[in-house]
Amino acid sequence: MKLKIYFDEYLIKLNGISVILLLIFGVFLVSSATAVESQRIYSDSFYMIANHGLGILIGVGMFLLIKRFNYLYFFKFLTPLVLVMIGALFVLPTMGVNLFGSTRWLDIGNIRIQPSELAKPIIILWVARQLSNEKIKEHDLKIIWRAGFIPGFAVILIFLQPDFGTTATIAFIVLIQFSFSKIKFIYPALFSIVGWFIGRYYIESEFYRAERLRVWSEGICNQGQELLGACFQVHQSRIAISSGGMFGLGPGTSRARWGSLPSAYSDFISAIIGEEYGFIGYLIFIFILSVCIISFFLIAVREENEFKKIFISGLGAWVLFQSVLNLGASVYLLPITGIVLPFVSYGGTAMVSIFVALGICLLYTSPSPRDVEESRMPSSA
Repeated sequence: MKLKIYFDEYLIKLNGISVILLLIFGVFLVSSATAVESQRIYSDSFYMIANHGLGILIGVGMFLLIKRFNYLYFFKFLTPLVLVMIGALFVLPTMGVNLFGSTRWLDIGNIRIQPSELAKPIIILWVARQLSNEKIKEHDLKIIWRAGFIPGFAVILIFLQPDFGTTATIAFIVLIQFSFSKIKFIYPALFSIVGWFIGRYYIESEFYRAERLRVWSEGICNQGQELLGACFQVHQSRIAISSGGMFGLGPGTSRARWGSLPSAYSDFISAIIGEEYGFIGYLIFIFILSVCIISFFLIAVREENEFKKIFISGLGAWVLFQSVLNLGASVYLLPITGIVLPFVSYGGTAMVSIFVALGICLLYTSPSPRDVEESRMPSSA
């Protein structure tokens, strides 16, 4: 028993260390990748890295605050949170800010947020709450419907922004959460098959999406074609990575940040890793990221509390799927989806949302008498 407790504590510490190392990596990378863009737009080379740092501070603050509560306390606010999430996604088409052909952002005063990022921890929380019901059965269609309806509705709204990367991410997260629950695997398997056909139809319904898939599937970028067209970003990303050689050009010496690689600080941040830190630095980064992801799933497997097990598996799926999409796109093993690298890429909303999820992971599971009285779950939840 003592050995089990010791190993569980070791896994949590290992996960925490890996997250901290990824954050440090990210600060150095974003500081370098944003310097030129920040100077050009804001006349201050430190403006964007300051925003990135602020996002981390807010995220850490939320993490420290949330983890002090009992998880039952949050169930009281789950339905209002879901309603706010759906409302924010619903008003995006009319009130949102359109950038790069997608309406994904909402301006609230001087603050710009991305509701689809904030939706991730809420959806993970919702699914974990429904699937951790003690009375759940392997073929409980009522629970499956309740757990899947809210994510499904949110996915449709995100689908229409359009944001296929986030849509696929949320679908994968929910699939993994179902797999860690008591529900028979046949149901998440059926959902994934249906999702595949819907996603395929969605991609082929618009020319630019179908063209992007065609270029990737036919390996056109590997043939040296479309270097100034559909393959421009990929080509520049490969140049950046290859120019780093074995040991890299050195921190803060990126050439791609001067404009040759669009979105170098977000979608293609991994190219900056290869350019500035070389093949060795890239391997070290992949190792740290792998430790982070594997530790999430090991913690979930060993967790006895059903709610925390399902929630942590969702967080692990989140980091895993986005990391694979981001890293794969930078070398064109996967098509470009505009997905950021967790804990590393520039983006305040993404940083805050993932720290909120981390805080929920560490919520106390043994309520105090006051928590029992104040945080009793509503019978209608």
